[in-house]
Amino acid sequence: MSHLQPFTQELYELRFSPQAKPVGEVSNLTQLESHTTRARIIMMWRAAHNMISWDPRSVELIYQSTLDSISEAFEIQHYAVSQYMLAARADIWEAGLAPEVVKKVVAGTEPLVTAAPEKHSDTLLLAGEVAQLEDDSALEPLEAALRLAGVAATTWNTSTGVLAYVLGAWDVARKRAEHVVGGLKAAGITTVIADGPETAWILTKAYPALGVELPAGMSVKLLSAVLADKLTGTLDDIGLGPVMVHDSRPACLIADAWPSNLAVMPGYLANEAEFGKGKVFEAPRRLVDALGGKRLFGTYTRALAKTSGADDGLWQTYPKLAQGLAAQRLDYALHLGAKTIVTDSPLAAAYLKSQLAGRKLKIRLLAELLG
Repeated sequence: MSHLQPFTQELYELRFSPQAKPVGEVSNLTQLESHTTRARIIMMWRAAHNMISWDPRSVELIYQSTLDSISEAFEIQHYAVSQYMLAARADIWEAGLAPEVVKKVVAGTEPLVTAAPEKHSDTLLLAGEVAQLEDDSALEPLEAALRLAGVAATTWNTSTGVLAYVLGAWDVARKRAEHVVGGLKAAGITTVIADGPETAWILTKAYPALGVELPAGMSVKLLSAVLADKLTGTLDDIGLGPVMVHDSRPACLIADAWPSNLAVMPGYLANEAEFGKGKVFEAPRRLVDALGGKRLFGTYTRALAKTSGADDGLWQTYPKLAQGLAAQRLDYALHLGAKTIVTDSPLAAAYLKSQLAGRKLKIRLLAELLG
């Protein structure tokens, strides 16, 4: 059975949502109707009913986007748009119809899989986002921040399978998940600290969806949450100035609450907490406040934050689109009056830095500010 078929009723209903049209990130960039959320929802509904086949352009449209979790967040009833996108990609992958660039990215995750860690502590820093950067130096600020917080942790810099998962290659992702969970079990790890929201999401949401469960009693914590709990109240004001906190797209999928109906009303900016709740949003802000940052925010914050371009593998599959999305995010920070963008996502920080193109902005990984 098609992975999309269980969602046919929801796809039918979502076609008529007034908010399915305006929030598609790529469509706002390209101005193409075919890139809108609504167009892709209609296409998925037709595919689920065998009314259309997955021709090359239809396939391309499914991959020329993030998982569209921003549409999920904006839609008042929060239809699970990201799940529908995942299901469509899984159907496409299993039919052997994935674009060559997608197959190449999935194949390229193999070198990122490393041997299971030796046990040095019951706590492990899992650097899944850093692994995608293929730059071991990116680990240094994360490890330094944990030392500052007095947390002893083994570091494991390895692929979590997230790229394979978001691109529909669930067979590959499941093998990665089994490798990671097996390594954690072998090392006797009881607490996993995720280097960023994407790593926390893949562990806590995607692995169970793939049928791979973490051992009973094992907890997963966000690095930013650990640092906020340990260091808030001990940090000095470093004069950060005007700051926009960037929340990566996977953050909304591990939040405690979606945006309220108030948050999606045009012009509403009274209470930032209405844009999404949970440690994934609060922890970075607690640390930024402690460091003297003057936080700015607009509509596109927390669960409504637009992508950096690095989410869901887009920066590797369709880099021109990812670059355009990054430019939009950087320009939005400037529009708010920010001098610095701070994020707890190593992947987003690295990608936004690479796309600055002369803009007078600083991009800082949260952990870097603590050294």
